[in-house]
Amino acid sequence: MSEAEKPSKKISYAPPRSAYWWTAGIFAIVFAVIYISLVVFVHFAATGSGILGLDDSQAYVLYAFVFLFFIVALYIYMVVSRRELLFSLKRIGAMMALFTFVVVVNIVLLAFSAYLICVALTAMLILPFSKKRDAFVLNIFSCLVTLFVLIATLEHSEFPAVAFTLIAGLLGGAVATYSFPTSMTRVVALLRSFVTGCVTIVAYFVLLSTYRLSVAPFVEKIMYIGLSAAGELLVTAVLVPLVEWIFNLTSDFKLMELINHKAPLIHRLSVEAPGTFNHCLAVANFAEICADAIGEDPYLARACAYYHDVGKLCNVEYFTENQAGYNPHDDILPEVSAEIIRKHTVDGYELCKENRIPEEVARITIEHHGTLPIMYFYNKAKSLTDGDVDIEEYRYHGEIPTGKMGAIIMICDSAEAAIRAMDNPTGDKVDRLLRGMIDDRLKQGQFDNCEITMKDLTAIRLAIVGAYGGLFHKRIKYNIKRDGINV
Repeated sequence: MSEAEKPSKKISYAPPRSAYWWTAGIFAIVFAVIYISLVVFVHFAATGSGILGLDDSQAYVLYAFVFLFFIVALYIYMVVSRRELLFSLKRIGAMMALFTFVVVVNIVLLAFSAYLICVALTAMLILPFSKKRDAFVLNIFSCLVTLFVLIATLEHSEFPAVAFTLIAGLLGGAVATYSFPTSMTRVVALLRSFVTGCVTIVAYFVLLSTYRLSVAPFVEKIMYIGLSAAGELLVTAVLVPLVEWIFNLTSDFKLMELINHKAPLIHRLSVEAPGTFNHCLAVANFAEICADAIGEDPYLARACAYYHDVGKLCNVEYFTENQAGYNPHDDILPEVSAEIIRKHTVDGYELCKENRIPEEVARITIEHHGTLPIMYFYNKAKSLTDGDVDIEEYRYHGEIPTGKMGAIIMICDSAEAAIRAMDNPTGDKVDRLLRGMIDDRLKQGQFDNCEITMKDLTAIRLAIVGAYGGLFHKRIKYNIKRDGINV
């Protein structure tokens, strides 16, 4: 095997060990904040001693033990079932910050009424930033923590609120998480909150019937539950964009902003490098279809495709799609040309960071060419000398893809350019082209650091072949006459 075909040295699906320690530190902070909040609440605001009837010292030890159990269980879930999150500690930090916020808010609300607690708020806040199961699981844990606080601090007469928290928490969390598609719009967010509130009220009706409670306090409790549901909508609307900004994370709302043609970098691309801009649009169409084919986020795929070549803004005229006849590479040495071309990946990353583009999108700029050689200038260098030419001097200085999204953009980027360069492309020709392209990248170890499967690669190939006819269809040939177009 040649040096060029050797797999990358970064062959590891496991997160670094430090990620486990940093995550443990985040969870330790969460434990401390929740425990201190409960102790303060018990000392200053609690109205009863709960079903256990313990004195303060015994109660504080029990609180610590139970909370530690919950936090350790949640930590195990994160590092075992959601290990990929360890590659993005700021995402874990954001999720746990929201989890802690909800628990602390619920503890504070208990000072006013047990029916004011936000049983589905955790799910609604986590959902825009992670998978549905994360939102559902964290919502269960926040309800369990709140449930224990209720058991430990309420008067016996208020224990129906314990059953309400358990029932409404499970149902409300499930509805908030799974009742609507993942794609978020303002209408969907409003409907999600409304339906969740209705389910919470229905859960209270069931509780009322089961316990045969008097109807007298019904209006007051319904008022609290209604305020809680409205509060969940308002808090979600305020906190989601705030968390996006603080942690620089992506949500559907953020991605829609990023792919707006008036976004600063995209607007610059359309004005200063229209050829590259059109290339990015075509790659985005491919990428969105491919992402959907393998179960990845199509919104994220489109955003990554829009920004993958923004580094070309630093040397617009040196890229073929922006040239109008004159090619400046004709007047410089191939090694200089190669340096200019491969620099666009690093330049793109720096531009993204300057403009606070989220890391998930920015990283694609340095991953979409991986460590592939720039064969055109390598072959040009060989034609100009009789000696050996080191191919390593003509490789991109980026990184191989660390996720499926990087692999998608790498394939779609090359495919779009290669298909446009083909003479009379057909479905069979495009399929053979993609097979060879994917095989070459596999041999060069470009997918060794991401968990993409052969099944995924086949689905991507077939998606591009299927989309080829729609994106590069033939148009009717018009008969151009001196006086205009004769259709």
